[in-house]
Amino acid sequence: MCKMEYASLQPELATLLRRLPLGTAADINECTVAFWDGQEVRGLRLRPDGGGQLDADFEFDERSFNQLHSDIVAWMAVPRYAMRPELVDWMEGRPIVVRFALSPQSIYTYELGL
Repeated sequence: MCKMEYASLQPELATLLRRLPLGTAADINECTVAFWDGQEVRGLRLRPDGGGQLDADFEFDERSFNQLHSDIVAWMAVPRYAMRPELVDWMEGRPIVVRFALSPQSIYTYELGL
C-alpha cells in the first residue's frame, strides 16, 4: 500500500492517468476531476450546478493535494473514471461551448476560456 502523502500519491496518480485514453478523467469528488495533460496531472473544477460541465483548471500541486487529501485517499481505494469529450476539446485548444437554461425563456451560451 502506498503512503498517503503528496510525494507518493501524485506519481501513482500520474501513472494511472497516463495509461488511459485522452479525455479520461479521475472523478476525485463531485466537484473535482484530475487528468493527464500529456506532461503532468492537472485538476479541473466542475460547475457547481451538478451538471458535470468543466469550470476552471488548477495546478494539481501539493497545496491542492492537501485540500483534496481525504477525497484522493477515498478515490485511490475505489477509483472512478469518466470519459469527458469536452476535456479533449479544451486540451486541443478548441473552445468549449456551454449552454444552460435558467428558465425556458432564458437560455445562455458562453465559451469557456480555461
